[in-house]
Amino acid sequence: MRISTSDLANFVGMHLLPFTNPRVVCPPGRVTRQGRRNIVVATPMRSGTHILIDLILNNLPAYRSRPLYVDLDQCCKQSTPGNDLIGAIAPDAGYLLKTHMPLNVPDSMAADTRVEALLAGAVVLTLHRPRADVCRSLGRWHGLDMAAAEARYGAEYDRFWTFWEGREAIALGFADLFEPARMQSLLQRIGAATGTRPAAVYTAPPSGQSRNRIYANKMLTRLLGHHAPRIDTTIHTLKS
Repeated sequence: MRISTSDLANFVGMHLLPFTNPRVVCPPGRVTRQGRRNIVVATPMRSGTHILIDLILNNLPAYRSRPLYVDLDQCCKQSTPGNDLIGAIAPDAGYLLKTHMPLNVPDSMAADTRVEALLAGAVVLTLHRPRADVCRSLGRWHGLDMAAAEARYGAEYDRFWTFWEGREAIALGFADLFEPARMQSLLQRIGAATGTRPAAVYTAPPSGQSRNRIYANKMLTRLLGHHAPRIDTTIHTLKS
């Protein structure tokens, strides 16, 4: 049986070099205090979450830390009385925080005063991908046709946007990610809000045309963390 390069790369990424390592993400990594505002990336799944995360990490070098980003939802899910992962994140921790809240998280998370404090002190970015595109992508991911995907995920998509309306400092559209002038302006805005400076040379998202380069970036990110030449935190390769 012939195994494709992408299947092999995803197998290695899942079993040999998982993204859930302390160089890449908390948990299992631990945050330290960097003394600057956090940046929150709030999205529904399959909206370009990691494209935006990587754009920020590759173009705002001050935010390249160990770990590279914080999965706020997993911090909530994995917190215990003796291991308060949410409480360990200070409003001036200076990390990039990812969340899909209120989707697939405990109902209590949105009302948690520690989470509220983190959002209040952070630069909050939302990323809007059209509803049909998100449902189509989730359907492809889970082997559903479009009608079944909309029936399963459409209401959740709507619930996400009902929750986040008016909470963001900066609202982006999915297409903005691929507009260099728009993104460079955004990075300047984030830099001004956080007291940091964008990199001198802008790093755009990968085009997808050089798969081997993408695999190499992903591998080096998981091996080297913030020391990797180009950050690629995506979980699976080339799934849209």
